[in-house]
Amino acid sequence: MANFGETRRSAFGRAHAAQHYATTLLGLNAADRHRKLVNDYLTYYARGVPGQPGGPPAGEAKAVRTDADALREHHRFIRTEEDDGDHGWEARLAKRYYDRLFKEYAIVDLSFYKESRLGMRWRTQKEVVSGKGQFVCGAKGCEASDGLCSYEVNFAYQEAGERKQALVKLRVCPACAFKLNY
Repeated sequence: MANFGETRRSAFGRAHAAQHYATTLLGLNAADRHRKLVNDYLTYYARGVPGQPGGPPAGEAKAVRTDADALREHHRFIRTEEDDGDHGWEARLAKRYYDRLFKEYAIVDLSFYKESRLGMRWRTQKEVVSGKGQFVCGAKGCEASDGLCSYEVNFAYQEAGERKQALVKLRVCPACAFKLNY
């Protein structure tokens, strides 16, 4: 027969564990809960105690690498043979994304036109179907469809630490053309 102390400890332990789960884990979505549980396991069971010999450095947080992170790092506005030579999964993902873009006309971001800073990107399938950039003004946020003019712009940009330039076709309305030539 168990004594009162053991019964009290086991009951308190179950209640404490249930309260801990309710306050820390139920508020997380599935991905965050998984990350937390795996991180706790690796921190306290698999690798030792943080800051101790044999364990991870104190305050170490293992970053999760997503597809969006890989695209941000490996995507190129204009791809070269050198970019296609890399065969890692991240480079293959970026190439697959690049191949799905429509590169006849570009979409331009004119929000910093007074500072002579423009941002350009290729159109997606959804924009091609809606006519954005060809039958509707190609400036981000502009929906004008009258008086569109085509421009071929020498777009100079910096990518992966080196300066590049490319001739890019745009179709914009007169108001956005003024901003483009500001």
